[in-house]
Amino acid sequence: MRIVVLYNQVAATDSSGDLDVLKQCVAVEESLRQLGHEALRLSCSLNLGPVRDALLRLKPDVVFNLAESLDGTDRLMPVVAVFLEALGLPFTGASSLAMLTTTSKLVAKQRLLDQEISTPAWLTLRGDDCWRGAHERSWNPDRAIVKAIAEHASLGLGDDSVLECGRHSTEKLRSLIAARAEQFGTPHFAEQFIDGREFNLSLLAGTDGPDVLPPAEIEFINFAAGKPRIVGHDAKWDESTMEYINTPRRFEFPLSDRALLDELEALARRCWTAFDLHGYARVDFRVDNDGQPWILEVNANPCLSPDAGFAAALQQAGLSFTDAVERIIADAVRCSRVG
Repeated sequence: MRIVVLYNQVAATDSSGDLDVLKQCVAVEESLRQLGHEALRLSCSLNLGPVRDALLRLKPDVVFNLAESLDGTDRLMPVVAVFLEALGLPFTGASSLAMLTTTSKLVAKQRLLDQEISTPAWLTLRGDDCWRGAHERSWNPDRAIVKAIAEHASLGLGDDSVLECGRHSTEKLRSLIAARAEQFGTPHFAEQFIDGREFNLSLLAGTDGPDVLPPAEIEFINFAAGKPRIVGHDAKWDESTMEYINTPRRFEFPLSDRALLDELEALARRCWTAFDLHGYARVDFRVDNDGQPWILEVNANPCLSPDAGFAAALQQAGLSFTDAVERIIADAVRCSRVG
């Protein structure tokens, strides 16, 4: 098959998080060629006219959609899926609707609530002073974490993103949300901070539904007392920092965790169905000190870099990266025939 690897246009001066898409392109192209496919790379920007012309000229059998943002913002990520659907081209991963409902953390959290799946309560700049998702209108969390609504790669996330709510009124908290939004040029919100363990569960499409890959737990090693246990920007991208060095993932667990891991797997499957996901996905959890799982994010089309969590989970499952690419392509072809 002729397969176009479509990715968001980047510049040499972009952040390491943005440039990571180039590593994904190389890895996917190598696997496609191993599978006997013709792989053609094509970048896209918000000016979709030239991309449309190129796709109509190339006539791909499938588009491998690696576009993670447009015009420098992840908020426009769903536009690429809308565009490919309008052209009637089979493409990998999530549909435009699934991208819309997962790109915005607030939309995703509301979907989770509708499905009676636990997600931390949240507060936005607008509306009343109630925390959405809380059982009581007067409830307030002990601590909160301020995050970007639709940007990924832990944009701006650091120790100062976590704060004690007892010291901050709702008004002061909203002032911080507004300040972060101005600082990073994208809307933010506050979320109940779940202190506890962090897990990532990756899913890969199969002929009879998704396979849940081995669960990964992020360990927080040598974190000083009081230092927030989070996977912030430094932990993800800056190899020189203590956060990066001291947040390894592990796949080995004691038998005492078996019931918890089974529960996480069941919840990940429910998310796949609730968001109508395709191809591949990742669900991020926190588990509080009482053993209660909370879903932080549902990631459609997660990072496919060879050093990222999805590839690590594949290795633990005994699957090669090329095996995964083959299954992602097969799922795209199946979806196009059904659609």
